[in-house]
Amino acid sequence: MDLVSNDPKQDGVTGGENSVTGWQEAVNREIDKLGWADVTRMEATESGVALYVVDVFPEEDKHFTPEGPATFSLSVFLNGHGTLSVDGAEPFTFQPGSAVLFTCNRMTRGSNTFRGGGRITVIDMRLDRELLELLGGVSLAKLGGEVMTEHSLPEQDIFLIGMQASPGLLQTAQDILKCELADGLARRLFLHSKVIEAISLAIGILHEGGAHQRQIRSLNREEQTRLEKAVHLIETSYSENWTIARLAREVGLNERRLKEAFRLAIGSSVRAYLRSVRLDAAASLLHEGHSVTETAFAVGFDNLSHFSKIFREHKGVSPSRYIDSRPGLL
Repeated sequence: MDLVSNDPKQDGVTGGENSVTGWQEAVNREIDKLGWADVTRMEATESGVALYVVDVFPEEDKHFTPEGPATFSLSVFLNGHGTLSVDGAEPFTFQPGSAVLFTCNRMTRGSNTFRGGGRITVIDMRLDRELLELLGGVSLAKLGGEVMTEHSLPEQDIFLIGMQASPGLLQTAQDILKCELADGLARRLFLHSKVIEAISLAIGILHEGGAHQRQIRSLNREEQTRLEKAVHLIETSYSENWTIARLAREVGLNERRLKEAFRLAIGSSVRAYLRSVRLDAAASLLHEGHSVTETAFAVGFDNLSHFSKIFREHKGVSPSRYIDSRPGLL
């Protein structure tokens, strides 16, 4: 299969434009489906930061299949038991004291179960990608790229990383839960600082090896050379019908090690890197005056509507609008 799928279904969308316009709408929709709106507190602390506090006593198991766009979240479970999973990966079993970092760069589906018969208390914190970059350039792909877990789908830039929360992280979650400040600036600043603190503590646990993970072995000099050859092939022959198997054969690495090499050194999956190179090339071609159809085929897409959709998702504007925005046309 081509690393950059020309089939919309293989890129996380079941055809056409997805109705979900943002992760907040997706989260709100799932809460409404569960009937938990009355026991959920949602607060937007500042631009780019939001948190959900859910405190509920479900009598029966609650099973739901969430779907949503790119997001970065940290969930801390103070009470409750259940499982969380993304389609195609093994479920992570949470319990009181568990924390879960979740990152995805695309539309993603999952399957979650919350066990009934007991209290469930979860603090779910969300940061927009733009804010992550302002805070130091934390890459969604790079964050997950240093570890491999059976709960993730690295080749699709989807990472679900479970861990045991540290005492400091649990205390921060409790501070959020028990905040008694009145609505206003002081409350927003307090919660904003606690969300940032919680995420920094979770990333610290991840980097210290405290997550349920398998560490990737560092690249040796020969593997680094072979990786550089793979990158060169992608950057100079991006219109080729590259598959991981073909690329691995060309550079002399097995498929698994090639995937790990990209994660370690590039901070991206092979598929995502090829897609990024193709879209940058497409932008250059459009800027030079090539048509959308010419450009799509030139960079390796054989499905025009899919190319337009992917271009818009990554560049923030449709290919036709990109052409119209060229300096000479303004």
